[in-house]
Parts: sequence; structure tokens; C-alpha cells
Amino acid sequence: MNASGAEVRICRRDDASECEVVVIVRGQQMSLKCRDYNEAVKWARIECKTYNIADGFNVERKSR
Repeated sequence: MNASGAEVRICRRDDASECEVVVIVRGQQMSLKCRDYNEAVKWARIECKTYNIADGFNVERKSR
């Protein structure tokens, strides 16, 4: 987490094209399901701007 207490990350599975954008702000977690990685990156950038996260977002790869 950064100084503002907000975090954005993309969860990406090796066996699926869908991704999930996870936003954590003040202990609350929100999850956005996206059809592919490109859409997830767009949403993650929007969320970083919304919550003033200068460090950007992390990409988390998950396998089965």
C-alpha cells in the first residue's frame, strides 16, 4: 500500500483471458471483472488517477 492507504492491482490467471482489477481503499475492497488484460489495464489506470496513486498498479499472475 502507498502513503494514501490505497492500492490497485490486476489479478491475471494463466488459464483464462478474463482479469480482475482489485481496488483497496481505507480497508474496503472493490473488484472489477474485465474481459481481457487490456481492459483491466485501462480500468486500473483510471482507478489510480481517481485515488491519486502515483506508484501505479501491480500485476499478480495466478496459476491453477
